[in-house]
Amino acid sequence: MLINVTTFFRDPDSLEYLKKTLLPGILKTKNETNPLRIWVPACSTGEEAYSLAIILMEILGERYASIPIQIFATDLSELAIAKARLGLYSRNDLINVSPKRLQRFFTKIDGSYRISKAIRDIVVFAPHNVFKDPPFSRLDLVSCCNVMIYLDTVLQKKIIATFHYSLNNKGYLILGKSETIGASGQLFTQVEKKFKIYARKNDAASKAIFEMNYRLPEVQRSEHLHARRNVPREQTAPQKDLEKVVDDLLLSKYIPATVLVNQELEILQFRGEVSTFLEPAPGKASLNLLKMAKQGLAFELRSAVHKVNKSNQPFKKSGLEIKTKGGLQQVSIEVLPLPSETEEKLCVIIFEELFANMELIESSRASSKDKMVKRLQDELAALKEDMRSIVEEQEASNEELQSANEEIVSTNEELQSINEELETSKEEVESSNEELMTINTELQIRNEQLAESYEYAEAVFDTIQEAVILLDKDLRIKTANKAFYSIFQAREETTEGILIYELGHRQWDIPALRELLQETIPNESQFQNREIRHTFGGIGEKVLLLSGRRIIQKIHRQQLILLAIQDVTEHKQAQRLVNEREAWFRNMADNAPVMIWVADRNKQRNFFNRTWLEYTGRKLDAEIGDGWKSSVHEADRDRCLNTYNAYFDDRKAYVLDYRLLRGDGKYRWIQETGKPDFSADGNFAGYIGSCIEIHDKRMMHDELEQLVKRRTQDLEEMNKELQRSNSELKQFAYVASHDLQEPLRKIMTFADRLQSHKDSLPEAQRKYIDKIGVSSQRMTRLIDDLLNFSRTARNDNGFTRTSLNKVVKDLLVDFDLVISQKHAVIDIGKLPSLQAIPLQMEQLFHNLISNALKFSKSSVPPVIKINSRALTAEELAEYKELQPSLKYHEVVIADNGIGIDPEFAEQIFEIFQRLNDREQFPGMGIGLALCRKIVNNHNGIIFARSLGNEGTAFYIILPVTQPVNN
Repeated sequence: MLINVTTFFRDPDSLEYLKKTLLPGILKTKNETNPLRIWVPACSTGEEAYSLAIILMEILGERYASIPIQIFATDLSELAIAKARLGLYSRNDLINVSPKRLQRFFTKIDGSYRISKAIRDIVVFAPHNVFKDPPFSRLDLVSCCNVMIYLDTVLQKKIIATFHYSLNNKGYLILGKSETIGASGQLFTQVEKKFKIYARKNDAASKAIFEMNYRLPEVQRSEHLHARRNVPREQTAPQKDLEKVVDDLLLSKYIPATVLVNQELEILQFRGEVSTFLEPAPGKASLNLLKMAKQGLAFELRSAVHKVNKSNQPFKKSGLEIKTKGGLQQVSIEVLPLPSETEEKLCVIIFEELFANMELIESSRASSKDKMVKRLQDELAALKEDMRSIVEEQEASNEELQSANEEIVSTNEELQSINEELETSKEEVESSNEELMTINTELQIRNEQLAESYEYAEAVFDTIQEAVILLDKDLRIKTANKAFYSIFQAREETTEGILIYELGHRQWDIPALRELLQETIPNESQFQNREIRHTFGGIGEKVLLLSGRRIIQKIHRQQLILLAIQDVTEHKQAQRLVNEREAWFRNMADNAPVMIWVADRNKQRNFFNRTWLEYTGRKLDAEIGDGWKSSVHEADRDRCLNTYNAYFDDRKAYVLDYRLLRGDGKYRWIQETGKPDFSADGNFAGYIGSCIEIHDKRMMHDELEQLVKRRTQDLEEMNKELQRSNSELKQFAYVASHDLQEPLRKIMTFADRLQSHKDSLPEAQRKYIDKIGVSSQRMTRLIDDLLNFSRTARNDNGFTRTSLNKVVKDLLVDFDLVISQKHAVIDIGKLPSLQAIPLQMEQLFHNLISNALKFSKSSVPPVIKINSRALTAEELAEYKELQPSLKYHEVVIADNGIGIDPEFAEQIFEIFQRLNDREQFPGMGIGLALCRKIVNNHNGIIFARSLGNEGTAFYIILPVTQPVNN
C-alpha cells in the first residue's frame, strides 16, 4: 500500500532553518565544477522537492546560474512520479505557498498552476525502490521526512545505512519531527534537535544494503501478507505481559555471560557479565569478537564459530584457561546457531567459569598428574582430529578449486564469446543511444517550445485589452483574463467555476447571449462581432461586441468555448459625437459668409460649402478633386497651383490672392487662406481653406499704391532739398563765424589802442571804450560757442576708448584760478572708460564744471561731486530712448549752487536760453545746448534735477560701447 501525504512547505520552521543556516553553509563550498546534490526519497507528487528548489532559488537569487543544482526525487509510484514531472497543481495544493512565491514560481493555466521552467529543470524525477535499487551517491543532503514512521526496525536500520552510504563526508540527513535514527547512532550525529537534522559520521564503517532479487508477484505477495495477518494470537495481552516481566527479572539476575555475533564475528548484542571473558582492545574502537576476547580464547572462538557455521549444530568446549587478576581461570564456551529471517548467519556464544580460582587446581594437580596427562592427551587427540578434518576440508577445497578453475576457464571462453557479442551489442546500443539522445534533444526542444508557447499564450491572454473568458461544455467559467475582471469589476474567486448566466447576481443572463451560446455555437461552431446592449448593475449600460469559437482539445477531447468580449461603449459614444460634430460643421460651413473647402492628404479637395458653390455657380461634383482649378484665371493658375503644392508639401499655412471665375462670368480677386489639419494624435489629415472676395479692396489698394508712389517721390525730392539747405546753413554758420572774427579782432585791436589813451579822454568817452571792450569779448565767446556747436553737429565719428577720469583731471588745470578764488571743492569718484570722442567729452565736462563754478552762491564755497555707476537691466527699462542690448553708465555732476526752477529743467538745454541776469552770470546760453548735442552724438541722454536754491545735479547716461550702426 502506497501512502501519498505531502504538501508544499509542509514544515515552515524546518524549511526556514534550511534557508537561513544549513543550505547557505553548504552552498559556500560549491562552484561551477562542484554541483549541489540533493536526494528526496519517497517524494510522492513532488511538492517537497519543488519546495527545496524554490528555497535554493531564493537563496541564490541572481547567482543561481553560477552553481549547478541537482535534486533527485524518487518514489515507488510511477503515477505519482508522472504527476510530479508534469508540475501542475490545483489552488488547494498551493495553500501554503505565499502570493509572492505563487507569482514568481508558478504560471496559471486553465485554473491550475504550473511550476516554472527554471524550477522544473533542476529537479529530476525517477521511480526508485530505496530498499532494493542502487542508491544515489556523493550527496550533500538527503531529505526523508515522514517515511520511517511507516517502517519496522529492520527496514529503518537498512534505510539509515543506505543514506550513510549515499552522503559525502559533510552530508546531512533530514527526518520528520516524529522520526529518529534509532539504533544507528554510530552512523550519524544530531546537529539540530528541534528539526531532526543529522550530520554523517566519517569514522563509521557502513555499506549500502540493497537486494537484487526479484519481487514477488502481486498474487503471492497478497497471499503471503494474508497468511501473516491470520496467525492466531496464542495468549491474551495481560497474561503475556506478566510472563514477560517474570522472564525479564530472571534473565537480568541469572543469565550467563552471552554475546550475539554475525558471520563476520561482529558483536551485535551483549547479555550478562562478559568482562571476565571480553575486554576492549587498545586503539580504534571495535566490536569484533576476536579483538575483544582475552588471551587464550581468540583461536578457540574462531574455531568454534567456524564449526557451527559449517555444521549448523551447537558446539561446546571446556577446560580453556584465561588470565585474570586472581591468576589462571578455567572456562568453557558454547556456540549455538541462531535462526534468522534474513540470509545473515548469527551465533550465540555462552561463556562459563568452571572454577573460582587456580589454587584448587594446583592442589588437585599435585595428586592427580595422571589425570592431567590424560587430559592433555585427549586435547592433543582432539587437535589431531581437528587438524585431520581441516586437511580433509583443505583437500576437498583444493579439488573444488580445481574443478572451479576448469569451470572458470570454460566460462572464460564462453565470456570471450559473450564479450564479442557484447561488443557488437554495445555498438548497437551506442547507435541506439545516439538515436535516443537525438530524440531526447528534440523532445527537450519541443518541451521548451511548448513551455514557451504556454507562456506566450498566457502573456497574450492577460495582456490583450479585450475581455476573454473560457467556458467548459456546461458553460461554466474555467478562467478569465485581467481585462474581464477590470472592465466588469469582477473577482477571480467569485467567477471561476460559476455558470456564466449566474455571474454577478445573474447580470449575464442575457437572452441574446443565451441564443449565441446555446444555438449559434452548437450549429455553426463560431460567431463574430455580434453586438448586444445591456445594463450592468454598478457599471451602467454597455455596448458589447461578442465573438465566440468552439474548441475541442485533441488529447482530452474536452469541449471548450472561447468567448471574446469587446467593450465598444466609448467607441459608439465617440462615433455618435463625431457624426453630430460633422453634421454641425457642415451646417456651420454651409451657412458661413465665406467660401470654405477641405482637402485630403493627397491634395484632392473633397468638400466645398454652399457659399463656394453659389459664388461659382457650379455643382459639387464639378468642383471636387481637381475640378475647381478650371475656375482660376489662366494668368494666375500656375502661380496659384505652385504655391498650393509647395505649402501643402511643407505642411505650412499660406495666404494667396488670385482671380476666380464668378457665376456671372466675371473674374474677381479673392484671398485664399489654407491651414494644415492634424488629427488628435498628431497625424496629418489634409488642409482646410477659406476664401473671401477682395476685388474692390484690391482695386482700391492698387490706386493707393499709385498715390503713395507719387507722394514718396515728392518727399524724396523735398528731403534732398532740405538736406542741401541744411548743409548750406551749416556751411554758412561756419563761414560766417570765421568771417565775423576778422572785423571783431580789428575792433578789439583798436579798442586796446584807445585804452592806452584812456586817461586823456573825457569820462563819457572812457565809458564808451569800456563798453566796446566788454561787447567785443562777449562777441568773441559767442562766435567760439557757435563754432563749437557747428563742429559738434558735423560729428566726424572719431570714437575711441576714453577714460573719463583722465578727461576730468586734465580739465581741472584750466580752472585752478577760479577754484582758488572761490575756495571750491571738487570730489571726483571712479569714472568709467567709454567708447567716445575725446574732444567732445572735454567740451561736455568743461561746460558742466564751468557752470557749476559760475552759478555758485556768493557766500558759500562751491562743492562739486562727480560720481558714476552702472545701470541695471531694471533701471535701463525705465528709459525708452536707450537700447536694452547695450551696457550703460550714469555720470552725475552735482553742485550746491543757486539751482534752477524744476519747470525749466528741460528748457535750459535749448540754444540761447538763459534763466539768469547776464550782468550777474555772463554767458550766451549755448553751453548746455552743446552738452545735449554731444550726449546725443554718443547715443545717450542728459537731464537735470534741482530743488530750487539747493543746487543742481546733471545726469549723463552714456553707453560703454557704441552701437554697430552708429
